[in-house]
Amino acid sequence: MIRYILMRILWLIPVLLLVAFIVFGLMELAPGTAIDNMLTYGELTDEQIEILIREHNLDRSVFYRFGIYMLNLIQGNMGYGDVTELPVWDEFIRRLPNTLLLSFTSLIIGVLISIPLGIVAARRAGTLLDNGVTVFSMIGMSMPLFWVGLLLMLLFSLRLEIVPVGGFDHGIRSLLLPGFVGSFVLMANAARQTRSNMLEVLKADYLRTARAKGLSERVVIRKHALNNAWIPIITAIGISLSNVLAGAVVIETVFTWPGIGRMAAEAVMNRDVTTTTGVVIMTTIMYVLVQLIVDVLYAFVDPRIKAQYKNYGKRKKKSTAPPKASATPVAAGGAKTAAPDNVTETPAYAADAQAAAPADVLNATEVSSAAESVKQAQAVTVAAEQPAETKTARVSYATREFEESEKSIGMKNLTAEEAALISKKYKKRNQIFEIFHHISKNKGAMAGLCILGLLVVGLIGSIFISWDSISVMSVANMYASPSLSNPFLPFGADGFGRNIFLRVIYGTRYTFAIGLGAVMFGAIFGITAGSIAGYYGGKVDDLILRASDVIASIPGILLGMVVVTVLGQSLPNLVIAVGIPNVPIYLRMARASTMTVRNNEYVEAARAIGFSDTRIIFSQVLPNGLAPLIVALTASLGISIINASSLSFLGFGVPTVYPEWGNIIAAGRGPIRVAPWITTFPGIFIMMTVLAFNLLGDGLRDALDPKLKKR
Repeated sequence: MIRYILMRILWLIPVLLLVAFIVFGLMELAPGTAIDNMLTYGELTDEQIEILIREHNLDRSVFYRFGIYMLNLIQGNMGYGDVTELPVWDEFIRRLPNTLLLSFTSLIIGVLISIPLGIVAARRAGTLLDNGVTVFSMIGMSMPLFWVGLLLMLLFSLRLEIVPVGGFDHGIRSLLLPGFVGSFVLMANAARQTRSNMLEVLKADYLRTARAKGLSERVVIRKHALNNAWIPIITAIGISLSNVLAGAVVIETVFTWPGIGRMAAEAVMNRDVTTTTGVVIMTTIMYVLVQLIVDVLYAFVDPRIKAQYKNYGKRKKKSTAPPKASATPVAAGGAKTAAPDNVTETPAYAADAQAAAPADVLNATEVSSAAESVKQAQAVTVAAEQPAETKTARVSYATREFEESEKSIGMKNLTAEEAALISKKYKKRNQIFEIFHHISKNKGAMAGLCILGLLVVGLIGSIFISWDSISVMSVANMYASPSLSNPFLPFGADGFGRNIFLRVIYGTRYTFAIGLGAVMFGAIFGITAGSIAGYYGGKVDDLILRASDVIASIPGILLGMVVVTVLGQSLPNLVIAVGIPNVPIYLRMARASTMTVRNNEYVEAARAIGFSDTRIIFSQVLPNGLAPLIVALTASLGISIINASSLSFLGFGVPTVYPEWGNIIAAGRGPIRVAPWITTFPGIFIMMTVLAFNLLGDGLRDALDPKLKKR
């Protein structure tokens, strides 16, 4: 295990170097320089401007400035902010405890609520409580954190006045609301994962054995069931904690929390290259360390994984002498018969071989292979020991049963209509109709399709809404509340008297364009690179995977902020900013799918008839590994929409004049006390859109996975 941890830590060095160079280079490409804000404070002479340029090395190349920065960083000096002129390290250390306090508070609240909730839901599967937990999980995963934070702030801070509005001046009372908001998505993910894994574990035979021994139900659940379901739960918690750290900028902006997230947002907005690079590097370190901690925790909760991480220097030497010859099976007549040719190892041999192998080099695949060999050898031995008369009798019995069933079926006088109905019922469908057949039986997937249908109707309706109708201002309608009696203002109006309903419907085109565009961008680059890596393997595979690891190590929100700052605020640039973090996800999945089918017979046949590698990848390999990719594409649509709306809320999305849903919520943040409907309705549309894609993704997963299909 120590060797594994050291290798992971050493791998951080090249990753951090590449992350630093990418962020530094992107910020250097951003329009403007670090001294632009200084020039606006007053008129400076040419000599003073020249001095500022030399002080910031703006007369040197970007590689020179990056080398100076990394040299200072290695010496423990993160430099001074280009705008604030304060030590970046001191500012980071001053804000870091606040972010860690917020993140771990969210973790504690989420774990204490989600795991018991998931266990109770699994024990009472199919009941009203179980359905309630499932609905809560799906809705919780579909709600953007900034919207949840604003609604809870409106209720508990502005209306009930239980907790302060924001800041860090009221001790634990200031921590409660942002901590709960940070735990919201964590609770949803962990509760859903706990329920799913506990449902599988509760059906295991060893739990029935434990109950038969007289153990209490509490001990059975805690000691036996939960211990065998920890790994996926820890994975969900670790991913959620990483997302809380990476998305701290959203929560800290909503609650004006003095953490490193707000520090990063302010640095990016001010084009502060030194501060931005330092914050992103340190956040990346924390982000990767959380993933490392999750991997190490696997070993403590699963002894099989712990055996793989043992130190190679502590291997126990065991005897490797050839196993003794085992007794040959005895036939029915009493004479000894030789073992079958296809059996290379009796159960005794397999057991001796497994005992002779060092415990720390047996991975899960080898253990499974050895166990399978034992089962096959046992089956062959039992078959060989059976009398010939018994086997003949069984064959005769099976034949007689088949003939009798044929006769009973033939004796039925079926009409032509009944035969046609039976033939239609059991007729094999093609793959597309098979998927739709299973989705039609999934209530959640059908609900998602219905919601998407309504949203598509809104999208089509937005085509007939003119720009003047959503931008026209009316003094008479300023902050007009929603009213059913006024059919023209069902969602009310904003501070300029603009119709919120028309603006939300008009914003549907932006949401669908961003979501679909980001998914297509990530899929095109990710699937192409992953297919090439999986098909060729070797050095090509290693190079592509290392590049993917670098991109995956940068938190998506921070990377999106930097990309939008460099490219500028526009719809296509927001699509690119949201799509880049999706590339490593599709790359890994496409690589895994390609590796499973690249050696199949039809691929070998394509090579034999002279197909090029490109044609084989895109015509033979990819079409036969699309099932998991389709599910990932559907699920990531919701995540892309939430990320895009979060960037717009922070001011890094499309320009504020366009009624994108995140922009509308950001505009309604100020007057939320007097006009909460400005924030409420676009948030509901975001939630329903993401929920629809999540439900449809779950339905596709069930339809494409043979083990999950409901027949």
